[in-house]
Amino acid sequence: MDRNRNKAYGLAAFLLIASSAWLRGQDAQVAQLLDQLKSPDSSVRAKAAISLSELGGGAKVGVPALATALADRSLNVRYWACRALRNIGPEAKGAVPGLIAALKTFPGGSPELEGPARYYPDVRSVAAEALGAIGPAAKEAIPALKVATGDKNADVSAAAAEALKKISAK
Repeated sequence: MDRNRNKAYGLAAFLLIASSAWLRGQDAQVAQLLDQLKSPDSSVRAKAAISLSELGGGAKVGVPALATALADRSLNVRYWACRALRNIGPEAKGAVPGLIAALKTFPGGSPELEGPARYYPDVRSVAAEALGAIGPAAKEAIPALKVATGDKNADVSAAAAEALKKISAK
């Protein structure tokens, strides 16, 4: 019995050490990606936002930087920043004001944004999804989401309606 207990303790210690090393590595990766979000090259910023979106909750320390990226001149960066915040979920509540602004991403603004016109509704749609993923903590977005339910793009209006349900759920 003691032999089995020692094996179990040994395995538990190994897993604890291994997971601790993995988390330190992930923190370093997130820090590097957050630094890349500041690159003058929009393709580097977009790739960093894509990678952060794949980390989900592991990127939660990046919420302030991702919130800043919501105002990027590149529609691609805005889109992937919204996706990253959506994947972070409720812990992205600090980005709610930026996500509300992203719901208003339309052509013709100043300065002109980089990217094809088809990206505009993609940004609005995923911004609504991110607000829904944040849930009740995004209640200040309700007025903007109500407006977005009338968007001419069906994906945007559907995402806004779904987000309203998630935010209003008790």
